[in-house]
Amino acid sequence: MRSVYLSDKRLLSVDSEELISKKYEIYFGFEAYTFLLEIVCGLHSKLFGESEIQGQFRDRFKESQLNNTSLSLMLQKLRDQILEHSKIVRTTFLTGFGRQSYGSLCEKFLIGSSHIHLFGTGNLAKSLIPYLLDHHRTVVLYGRNKARLSELRQEFKVQTGQWENYISDFHPVIIASSYYSEYMMQKHQAASVVLDFRENTISEIGKKKSNYIPFSQILATIQNTEIKIDLLKPKVRSLIFELTQNREDEQTHFINGWEDLPQVCY
Repeated sequence: MRSVYLSDKRLLSVDSEELISKKYEIYFGFEAYTFLLEIVCGLHSKLFGESEIQGQFRDRFKESQLNNTSLSLMLQKLRDQILEHSKIVRTTFLTGFGRQSYGSLCEKFLIGSSHIHLFGTGNLAKSLIPYLLDHHRTVVLYGRNKARLSELRQEFKVQTGQWENYISDFHPVIIASSYYSEYMMQKHQAASVVLDFRENTISEIGKKKSNYIPFSQILATIQNTEIKIDLLKPKVRSLIFELTQNREDEQTHFINGWEDLPQVCY
């Protein structure tokens, strides 16, 4: 639902920085670390405290995805710090919320279902597959990108198919693709339920059918009330600020510290 780019300010020219700032929000230093930690802790997610973003962040910056440049070494250190601090935040405040995931949100609507049609090949679909498999459900994954389908089929050992090959039946349908045509929605006449995880889109055809559940309605099933979340957010942000401040103080303390005296004096 969002894209975040991480880099070192020293790698940006003045012109490129001005160009980027016209299109994106930019955070530097203390504010950048705070904002990134909030994202990884799930504070900016529709599902407050969701844990899947933490796994996505960890996997994106694992060693096999990085090279041996100075920037990569900096990103590895940043990754470890963020994951360490996010664990502290989750343990302190988000233990109950952390168990909420997009997969668990499906459960209420999938009781008694052993076969699922899942549409999408992005991060959301990828995060749903393990949950569905762990709950002993057969998953058929549909997408438009053959290479991506092949990759996910090998990783999760699931059945796959192209959108146009889908044949409607009574099994539940989960839409985890940012784009989904109304033509495809017409095919779900016989489905017992259609769960639409698109954040800002509601199908006009779907609205006319009792088996269609848009994302807003899925979120409404969360037991954690908005009031509880509103009370918790300031406490979480306060802890994140404290962790970020401590990190800042540690880095400041070591600059020109005793360890650097030989170099400085020389």
